[in-house]
Amino acid sequence: MDKAVANLHQTKVGDGDLVEECIVACHRWHSKSWIDGSFQVSIFIDQLALSRRPLEAGPGPEDRELYVRNLPLHDMSRQQLQEYFEGFGEVDDLHLNADAFSMEQVNEGYIRFKDHRDAVRCIEALTPTDPDEADPTDLAGSWSESERVLQRKTNCYRFNVVAELVGADGSGLERIKAEARLKGLWILGESLQLKDKTAPKACGRQLHFVGRCTEEVNVRFFRDLLERELEVIHRKIASRLEKRKQKEVGEKEGQSAVNGQERMAGAWSQPPSFWGNPSPNTNNYDGYQAASAGAAWSRPPDAERSAEMERKGQTRRHKRKDKSEKDRGHSEGKEKHSHSRRRRRRKEEASNSASNH
Repeated sequence: MDKAVANLHQTKVGDGDLVEECIVACHRWHSKSWIDGSFQVSIFIDQLALSRRPLEAGPGPEDRELYVRNLPLHDMSRQQLQEYFEGFGEVDDLHLNADAFSMEQVNEGYIRFKDHRDAVRCIEALTPTDPDEADPTDLAGSWSESERVLQRKTNCYRFNVVAELVGADGSGLERIKAEARLKGLWILGESLQLKDKTAPKACGRQLHFVGRCTEEVNVRFFRDLLERELEVIHRKIASRLEKRKQKEVGEKEGQSAVNGQERMAGAWSQPPSFWGNPSPNTNNYDGYQAASAGAAWSRPPDAERSAEMERKGQTRRHKRKDKSEKDRGHSEGKEKHSHSRRRRRRKEEASNSASNH
């Protein structure tokens, strides 16, 4: 089709005599177009070059869809393809992408399984053991970016890509529409509800962008712009994933340090039990008995220290008591001696007085 259009476009026809000379303008007629000559272009998100897609984010338990390339559509029918994938598990949906202009099926599409484990088995079979030796025409697959985007914040990114693209007030889509020189732009998918009544019909259950173009050259601009926007978003997601990972590592290291301190504190606070002594946590601790006749202690170390401190305390109390009693006896003796001296002095004075008279 492209070759025919190129050969016929700007071709001179007519001989200038019977047929007037003119130049033929040949353009491809789009199957989905408007009366003003604009036409519809649909681009599924997994058809874009997702060069910055965060590979460190592994698939979640809800991921069941794969995007498959190099499907042998010339050798196998749709039914045969489905039967092939059913060898990995029950298939819920098979969607084959179509060319943006001719709407003919291309060798790419989505395969959705009923169970996550079946999708894992399929992606393992489609992943080459040595990527360097893989043939670029071999059947290849990857986890569906469409499915993750439609999961919103419950996806493995924990990031709402749709909200980031659309913007809080729709300004994100309007900016893309203006830069790509589109007359209309929509994001369609099975879980997305649009209020715009003029929106075209969705081309599939998976997330795709639909643009209303006026010239074919705008299609390339449209595609490049979408890839740049997703690259920025994926960079942001990767940065958040790295920060989240560092935070989790820090929390684990902090918890390990706390657990280590608790273990060390427990080791110092509990008496050793390696010589037949029971643990102080047993119910018989108060009436402690050595576990064997050859036990090193009849009481645990803490009890011995307590008894020794109690003996020292009693000795100090006795010493203080003896000292206080001695001091009290000494003061009483001094007091008695003082009374005796006063009595002798009074007697002497009385006798001297009598002799004078």
